[in-house]
Amino acid sequence: MQSKTYTAQPISVEVLPPTENFTRADIEFHGVDHSGASFEGRVFLNNPDANEDTEKTPGNGYAGSFHIFGHGGCYGDVGHCEIHAEPRAYDPRPSHMLTPVKKVVTATEAVRRAIAEGKDIEVTVVPVITGLTEQTDTDDVLKFDHLSIVNYK
Repeated sequence: MQSKTYTAQPISVEVLPPTENFTRADIEFHGVDHSGASFEGRVFLNNPDANEDTEKTPGNGYAGSFHIFGHGGCYGDVGHCEIHAEPRAYDPRPSHMLTPVKKVVTATEAVRRAIAEGKDIEVTVVPVITGLTEQTDTDDVLKFDHLSIVNYK
């Protein structure tokens, strides 16, 4: 089952020649919500029409996947699933179990191919639901704050 696809506006990427100079490129998703359904986030570059039937091949712009083991909704009392503010410095308690996470897709070759195609890179994420409960939303499982494309020399 596929949820709503996320397609970013094309991101203009400035890479100074030679473009092969970086040794690794990551696509980072910051603040990913994992309170709902479990899913695989299939990441495609410069393929806004990608869907769950799109083959995961370099020719289709496939960059890699990340997986979310969702919590399936909230079954606790009122306030149980509310995420509290950031912990104070030196606070040894673990963060709240639903604190958003960071997911990283190492996509070196896919980023190189996208850069070779042109200056803009369009990121499309196809969330394919792998597990859910009656309390989970199936229309909008992928929620995150922002994404970055980072390369390393």
